[in-house]
Amino acid sequence: MKPFKFARNEWSQERYDKNELLNSDGVHNPVGMLGGYKTNSAEEHFNILEKYLKKRRIAVDVGCRWGSFTVQLHKLGFEHVHMIEMRNMHYQGILYNVDMSRASLYDCAAMDKSGNITRSGKVVVNSDSGNVKAIAVDDLKLNNVDFIKIDVDGPDRLVLKGCLNTIKKCNPVIYIEYGTEQLDWEKRYNNTVLTKSEDLWGILKPHYKEYVGLENNIVLVPRDK
Repeated sequence: MKPFKFARNEWSQERYDKNELLNSDGVHNPVGMLGGYKTNSAEEHFNILEKYLKKRRIAVDVGCRWGSFTVQLHKLGFEHVHMIEMRNMHYQGILYNVDMSRASLYDCAAMDKSGNITRSGKVVVNSDSGNVKAIAVDDLKLNNVDFIKIDVDGPDRLVLKGCLNTIKKCNPVIYIEYGTEQLDWEKRYNNTVLTKSEDLWGILKPHYKEYVGLENNIVLVPRDK
């Protein structure tokens, strides 16, 4: 799958320096609030994450929304960020917020394998007749990946399964919206898709240490870092 091409990029260095972001509700500065959301909570996440990021080459932002995480990754010196977002309601924000000379956007969902999916709320099913495009991160064939963020409101385990080859090859820091109990067969509450042999935390645990991030998100840091 080729990255989505914007006809133009409305990003500006001035707004970047001010940390001014456009989300689906409007333009904000990093200390403002709207609808209960902090305008740049990504900055707070990286106050915790920064110490774990020893190398800063390539990053993958799965569920990038309007690009606030990608902006912070650029500020930390990442060379390029591969963004995945299926909801086009966020594309205007990406166009405004992100320097697309240092990022690529894939306008699809992320899953365990590339193809089509059918999604209803947090239930996701692989389906040839599905109306949503999906890609496995592994199929991007990326090298030098030092950070992967996953925030997809439901199928986090499936997305992570689609990253396993990249994880084994690159040994990145991983940031996931939910705790490792979501990845553990014995503890997870919605195991209608995966089988017991796909206990992802069981696969990762020998190689990763777990830390708590902001809002009980988890940071998985390679044991050799």
